[in-house]
Order: sequence, then structure tokens, then C-alpha cells
Amino acid sequence: MPKDYHQLTRLGKIRRQRDLVYKALEDYNLEVSQVRFLTIETNTLFEIRSTSGERFAMRIYTDGETTLKENQAEIFWLTTLIRDTDLKVTEPVSRKDGKYISVVTVPGVPPDRRCVLFRWIPGRPLGDRNNPEYYYKLGQCLAKLHNHAETLNPLPPEIDPKRWDKAFYYPDEPVVYNTPEYSHLFSRDDILVMDQAIEIADRVFNKLFSDPEGLILIHGDLHFWNVHAYQGELYLIDFEDINLGYPVQDIAVTLYSGRNREDYSEWKDAFIEGYTKIRLWPNVEPEVITVLMAARSVMFVNYAARVLDEPKEYIGSRLDELRLFLAEENYEN
Repeated sequence: MPKDYHQLTRLGKIRRQRDLVYKALEDYNLEVSQVRFLTIETNTLFEIRSTSGERFAMRIYTDGETTLKENQAEIFWLTTLIRDTDLKVTEPVSRKDGKYISVVTVPGVPPDRRCVLFRWIPGRPLGDRNNPEYYYKLGQCLAKLHNHAETLNPLPPEIDPKRWDKAFYYPDEPVVYNTPEYSHLFSRDDILVMDQAIEIADRVFNKLFSDPEGLILIHGDLHFWNVHAYQGELYLIDFEDINLGYPVQDIAVTLYSGRNREDYSEWKDAFIEGYTKIRLWPNVEPEVITVLMAARSVMFVNYAARVLDEPKEYIGSRLDELRLFLAEENYEN
């Protein structure tokens, strides 16, 4: 009997998952020369090289982070974006049968792992290489995403992504910040800060979602690490967090990244200029974006408590931001 997967070392898990990748690759018309581990983050990624020199990335989805329906929504939007627009996005590769998602089981790995093969994205993540020119282009890209999403309504009945309609919007997401098990990470005051921020955020979500006509597909995670730059063009990746929401929510996610940099205001102005070159800015109070950014901090605090080995410093930084948010005149109550 092979050792239980959950008792394996990180290297042991990678070796088992490589077997899973080889099994999944049997569904494709592809002659493989190399399979190389890339990273384990939310999901596991392997680089695939074909005998003809083509490069691909195989994603193994983590159970509990997404569902099959959400993965199907991701593939639906990516394939229609490639068909309908000039946007550079990560491209899923179809299997021999024309489908995109393989549900694979191999000995020694938890059953029914969902896998998708994507073409390799060139370039490097924006990350610390970012600048106002890139953020201007990113604003244009996001506006084009939103314009395209509006053309897809109503969505086909089989496309059923999650909705970002509350602070903790992932299905079955454990909320731990206020539980006894995590009391070593959160003081009573910390919990009160989280509670107040959640209450304010959920009021904004309730107001937004009172307009069902405005709901569209949104990326949900378009920060600068999910954008590659190559030869002056931007490539948008990681549509895994696709959900139903409103354009202002995507905007808040993008602006959340880099908010503590000294040149952030310059980035923000360039992003707004790029977005409004293509599409009207959402007709909401400016405070809505601030609240949505606070909601993202709330989600990350809870997530960090669950998954990071040493989350105290990260949690402290995000809680300091939330305290400043609550101290603003409009949020004192």
C-alpha cells in the first residue's frame, strides 16, 4: 500500500502529482518531451514541453478552492474572449474529444483531481516592474473585459460561477478569525475590527446586488502578479476566481495591489485614464471602492490565518489597514 498522500512530504506530493499529470496528458494529441514542476500555490502547476518545442502549463485544481462548475465558467469565458476579442489571455488547450477539463484519478493521490492544460504565457509578471504605462494598458484591458462580459448576458444556463456578494464569498469557506482555535492570532479588539469592517462591506454588497441587471462575469483577481508583459503587450492570466459581480469590484481588486507604494497615486491615475479611454467609469460613490478594498483585506486576513505557517505579521499589517479604514470619518459608526 502506498503511503497516504496527506502524510507525504512536499517533494513526495509533487512526485505523485507528476504521475497525475502524465495520466491527464493522455487525453491530448501531444507528444511530451518533459514535465517539470513549477509551483504549489492555490493550485499546483507543471510546465509541459512537447517534442516540437511548444510549452504549456498544466494546472491541477485544489479541491475546496473552486468547483467544477466554476472551472467550466472559467473555460467558457476564456474561449469566448479568444474568439471575440484581441485581448491576450491564457489559452486553454482542448483535448482529443474537444473538451477542456480532465477529471483524473491515479493511485496514491486523492481521486477526481481536475486538470486543465494551458498554452504557455510569454513574458514576466508585472510585479515590481510595474509602471504607469503598464497600468494605463491594464485599465484598457479591464475595460475590454467588462465590455465583452456584457455581451455574454444572459449566460448559458450551464455556466454558474460563484457571486462576490458578501465578504466571505467562496463556497464553504471556513471563517476562523473569531473562533477559539485561532484566538492566539486575534485579540478581542482584532475581532471587533473584523466584525465592523465586514458589517460595512456587506451593506455595500447588498446595495450593489440590488441591481441584478448589472451583473456580469468579472475576473475577480486581476492584480499585477496575474498580468504578464511581453514585447509591450499585456497578457491576462489566472481566471480561476471568475465570478458574477460588478465592474467596480474588479476595479477595486486591481487598485488594491500596490496601494502602499509611494507612486501608487500615479499608477491609479494612469489606470483610470486607460479604463475610461474604453469604457465609462462605474457610477458609484468613490467610497465604494475603498469599502471593497477593505473587504479584500478581511478575506485575506481570514485566509492567511488558515494557510500560512507564520501569519502573525501579515495579519497585523492588514488589521492596521482596517483600523485606518474604520477611522475614516464616513466609517466611524
